[in-house]
Amino acid sequence: MDLPKCGLLSKSSEQSVPLKKIDIEVSIKGFIANVRSDLHYINDSDENLETKFLFPLDSDSAVYKFEAEIDGRTIVAEVQEKSQARTTYNDAINSGHTAMYMGEEENTGDLFCIELGNLPAQTAAKLSFSYVQELDMNRDNIGTFMLPTVINPRYMPDCTPSDEQEDEPEGVSEQAQRKTLVSDAGTLYCSDFTIDLTLIVAGNRNLTWYPNSIEVEVLAAVIGKKQIETSVKLNTGSDFTISILYEGFDNPWAHVEEGNKESQSAFLSSDVLMVNFVPKVEIKDKPCEFVFIIDRSGSMDGDRIEKAKETLLLLLKSLPVNCIFNIVSFGSTYSFLFPTSQEYNEENLRKALDLQKTMEADMGGTEIFKPLKGIFKQKPSTSHSRQIFLLTDGMVSNVPSIVDLVRKQKNTRIFTFGIGDGCSTELVRDVAKASNGKPTFVKDNDRLQSKVMSILKSSTCGITDVKLDWNLPKDCSLVNIPEDVPTIFPGEKNILYAMIIGDISKNNNGKKNSLKLSGKAGESTVEFEVEMAFIFKLASDCDVSLPLHRLAAKRKLSEMEICRSDENNMKSLSVDVNIPCRHTAFVGVDKNDKHIIVGLQDEPRVECSFIESAHYLGTVASASLDLKPATCMSRKMKTAPASSLKEKFFVFRSKKNSARSVSSQSRQMAPEDSLDMMAPVQMMDCGLDDLDEDIADDHKESKYDGGNKPSKVVQLVEKQNFDGSWKLDESLCEIISKPLDRIKEAAVVKDMNVWVTAIVIAFLRKEFVQQKAEWNMIEEKALRWLKTKDLEGKDVIQEASGFLLS
Repeated sequence: MDLPKCGLLSKSSEQSVPLKKIDIEVSIKGFIANVRSDLHYINDSDENLETKFLFPLDSDSAVYKFEAEIDGRTIVAEVQEKSQARTTYNDAINSGHTAMYMGEEENTGDLFCIELGNLPAQTAAKLSFSYVQELDMNRDNIGTFMLPTVINPRYMPDCTPSDEQEDEPEGVSEQAQRKTLVSDAGTLYCSDFTIDLTLIVAGNRNLTWYPNSIEVEVLAAVIGKKQIETSVKLNTGSDFTISILYEGFDNPWAHVEEGNKESQSAFLSSDVLMVNFVPKVEIKDKPCEFVFIIDRSGSMDGDRIEKAKETLLLLLKSLPVNCIFNIVSFGSTYSFLFPTSQEYNEENLRKALDLQKTMEADMGGTEIFKPLKGIFKQKPSTSHSRQIFLLTDGMVSNVPSIVDLVRKQKNTRIFTFGIGDGCSTELVRDVAKASNGKPTFVKDNDRLQSKVMSILKSSTCGITDVKLDWNLPKDCSLVNIPEDVPTIFPGEKNILYAMIIGDISKNNNGKKNSLKLSGKAGESTVEFEVEMAFIFKLASDCDVSLPLHRLAAKRKLSEMEICRSDENNMKSLSVDVNIPCRHTAFVGVDKNDKHIIVGLQDEPRVECSFIESAHYLGTVASASLDLKPATCMSRKMKTAPASSLKEKFFVFRSKKNSARSVSSQSRQMAPEDSLDMMAPVQMMDCGLDDLDEDIADDHKESKYDGGNKPSKVVQLVEKQNFDGSWKLDESLCEIISKPLDRIKEAAVVKDMNVWVTAIVIAFLRKEFVQQKAEWNMIEEKALRWLKTKDLEGKDVIQEASGFLLS
């Protein structure tokens, strides 16, 4: 499904209101990004427009603030219980007043949608919203933040008027004569549109600019001592990415964000802990059943289906020999390669490759529920662990039904891959979380192949049924968020949150604390223990937005949604932290007196609606607020008695007469964040003249290591035999650019297949190191084959490397 039209739109015609300017500030501390966006629109027509605002946001992000300045009025969004918010809204508009209502729809969660009512002719509107999110992390310690495409328009046509432009014919409206630009998301931009980015990064050592990206090196040792701030006007016409290269973050890191003790919010007044760690444990792989579900709907046509086909090739060639597998194609209908999963052998691999070569995006719409249900009807093998890989670009509206279906499958893990900007991020995140899998998002200019192969490598060794035991100072304990700890994958960075009970800063005395993780890996029990020092910040050093609190609350709300926890508890937490859920809604409130906005009698009313974004508005698992075990929770932990937890943290009416009596001011007044995200910092000159040219060249080579090289990798993968070896022929010689006779003459062993296999391995290592994630398991299969052969005492790979250099 295509990316829906976004921005400020006319409700009746879906036409965009021109976007004049965007100011965006991104503050990054550790693995967290705090973002504020100001979007400046102008209704340059001669008619009033009834408008709505649509914007995609990550489902794991927490939107905690929204304001609109229209015609001299400031509207501030505030969360209320949905029925109460609707009543307040209806009473206001029935009285001729202007109100703003934003409520999440039942079956979708991928768009931030606010109905803003009438925008007067020739009037400007400024929309401001703030959200906090975790950066996407890969296994190479690189975090990524990408501006949504709807902010930075792509594929804009050249709309510059020519000097000899002919007179417009009569009847053409003044608005039609104005020069505007249209992005691929359908957003209309003024011809003089600008976008200004301010970037604040803590712990920065080096910053490098490229045409469409920024690369920042961040050191753990100076994360709390050094910040950089830089501003730039961005080029339109392409995605813009901020890449954070982390150094020194391999050791566990725990950060305490002090709550606002003066806040009326029980959640925001408590202290919150964020901890990240990389488990280093050896796990014996269990035989697996692999089911690859490939989206072949019409929207996958072109580059997306070609990426999916190439990825499927790599997956099929990389499977371990003791597995069983199947392929499911879907669109409006679905089909199985085999009636049930079959043994991975040479004959079945050939059948799979025949299907892979002929795949087209020719199966209509995007219906994911039925193929999943068809798979789940087949009883999983008792000797193989079922792993599903779902590759889709689809935006669907029945995500809750799909999540409910997946959650019932206790023996199946689903790894989801959302392809492109139009994908339902709620689907990708929630399906993976409900099944103890892992979600991955792939932009159109990313290499899907690398991301999928990295997941395949770790998919067979996840740690489930995780328990966390903390060794903490006396009279201190923690409540894990999420309480139902997700699957832990060794070698990957994991981020967890916890609510602190007791004064941990007072009782810590500079001592290190420890965390013991235990769980199941297949049929075995594994344990992992680490020590870590807690990093504290005083309230005076923190950001009023409390980003860690917001993310922790979002995770709890999302887990409660997946687990179908008590509705009243969800409402209380949502209202308390000013983050909407399916049972609450935003209502526009006057910024000065906190009353529902009253417009002039002849002023059109403003209506609003909120659709919680799935890819940018967070999802996780969590316990119900009264701390009684939720139906999907089985994890235990060190905690204080449930009654004391209720009194101190989870009964949000304890500091007020009702959940609704929390003032908007108290929600906005949390102490400044320990992440120092908005603190003033010294401006640094990051002009292009200061770039390290060698680093820039290296970056370009790695990022754009393209041309025909990826196709050569694919050709080599296609030519690999089932057992992992390669045979010598003219086409292989052409790929590695060595004559057949020279290869034969240089052989250091009698078995020519051994020599050729060693040459291919050496060739991949020499030419395609940047794509190692894609061919790593291909290489491992070849190395296992070589171990079964007589190498005549030779280091054949080293000899092959020397041959390639000759």
